[in-house]
Amino acid sequence: MSTTTSYDDVLYPSYTHSQTHPDRLATLATLNGLQPAPVATSRILELACGQGGNIIPLAVSYPASHCVGIDLSQRQVEKGQAVIDALELKNIELRAQSILDFPADSEPFDYIIAHGVYSWVPEAVRDKILQICRDHLAPQGVAIVSYNTFPGWHQRRMIRDMMIFHTKRFTEPAKRIEQAKAFLTFMTQATGTESAYGRSLHEEFRTLSVSDESYLFHEQLEDVNEPVYFHQFADELAKHELQYLCEVEQSNLQFERYPPQIAEVLAKMEIIEREQYLDFFSRRTFRQTLMCHREVKVDRDAMASHIGELLVSSHIPIAPPEQPQAGQPLVLKSRDGSEVTIRDPLAKAAFVELGTQWPRRIPFDELQTAVRKQLSGGSVVMQSQEAFQQNTRVLQETLTHAFVLGAVGLNAGDPTFTFEVTSRPLACPLVRHQAASSEKVTSRLHSIISLDPIARWIVTKLDGSIDTAQLFELLVEHVQNEKMAVQVEGRLLTSPEEVRQHLQTKLMPNLQQLAHQGLLIA
Repeated sequence: MSTTTSYDDVLYPSYTHSQTHPDRLATLATLNGLQPAPVATSRILELACGQGGNIIPLAVSYPASHCVGIDLSQRQVEKGQAVIDALELKNIELRAQSILDFPADSEPFDYIIAHGVYSWVPEAVRDKILQICRDHLAPQGVAIVSYNTFPGWHQRRMIRDMMIFHTKRFTEPAKRIEQAKAFLTFMTQATGTESAYGRSLHEEFRTLSVSDESYLFHEQLEDVNEPVYFHQFADELAKHELQYLCEVEQSNLQFERYPPQIAEVLAKMEIIEREQYLDFFSRRTFRQTLMCHREVKVDRDAMASHIGELLVSSHIPIAPPEQPQAGQPLVLKSRDGSEVTIRDPLAKAAFVELGTQWPRRIPFDELQTAVRKQLSGGSVVMQSQEAFQQNTRVLQETLTHAFVLGAVGLNAGDPTFTFEVTSRPLACPLVRHQAASSEKVTSRLHSIISLDPIARWIVTKLDGSIDTAQLFELLVEHVQNEKMAVQVEGRLLTSPEEVRQHLQTKLMPNLQQLAHQGLLIA
């Protein structure tokens, strides 16, 4: 049955969400003592999948997996199905279906994704989402549900109420969006920043003013948007015989950001209580919560001991001049600017090794062997078993802490792309399909990459049939035919030979960048 929804009237951009990738879920589950299914052969369900922008790339990356997506919007499902047909995918099914109509006899799934739906549907549907997780999650399966949270959403809810009041006289979505923007301008002009109230409003207004129109419409103007306190969500999990596992982002584990007396109290709290207080401290607005069956044993206190089951990488290069001298700490900065201070010699050597090996993902045992060899200079070292195990624990704990801070990557599985540029480069079929009509493509790292015109053109040619020499000649011809202006340090290259020489120096670095972005496959 065809159903028209507000998402048919105002299409929501259907992109990937890296935090929902099953490998991320499997990694976090492993760290917490679970034994999740290998992603490559797993069964994956996405509720409210939209046009399939999140689940179709998973089906492409893992041809031996089985993927199912459902969405109430017939129009969005049809758009996703067109991509599936174009790529001739056989391991994915999209259904135009209400979550309430999800069949009771459906197969079990290893990973269930419900991103951007829970807070935006009526209570009966919210209940059904958790019921599906209870009834259709495999014994060691993991589900992720995202939702808006209090206390942070108290202020946003106030602004939402204001916007709904202002736009209630309009029925056409385009007009409501136009008026919502006008309201933001009106309020910004009317309220100063002298008071705490004015400053807080202006902060929210700045965020909304640069938001995509579809976000503004579906987040602020939809009939339903019901934030909850975390402890209330945890109660709902318990009612459905599910339990809280962790958050997709582990930053709440950074107790050192708080005064010692606060961190000490937090560490003694039961997990649900602690998470709720952390929300109070941060005025949290949004959660991405992982859950599993109630009877599954969760081992949060021994996260570091499970790192040996995972692959390790680090995006932080350590050049030889930056390598610390013996006895000196190594201070690294993570993506968010947080500093990681490394003092243990084994751990310092590990970061040097990871920086050298980037972007490879290294098994923990291989990493440990490499750094011990590095420190010993290849000579025989006699050490007690107890000392050896203690060094291993220190390295595990250091890497786990760095993972929490974002300075280390952990993965449950090997990459589904290649870091190497082969003689006949091959771009992912989905990437080539997307690049034909858009500058935005989906990488095998499950992120959105914006390509410049040259990179976009190159990607469309990488079907594995031409070598790099042929690609170069085609690129030169393309630049000439399109009469592209090539500039180097502000200077326009006018000579065809100069243009040719410049393109020759840039082709391989561009291909290497595409590989590191997860766009090329073997």
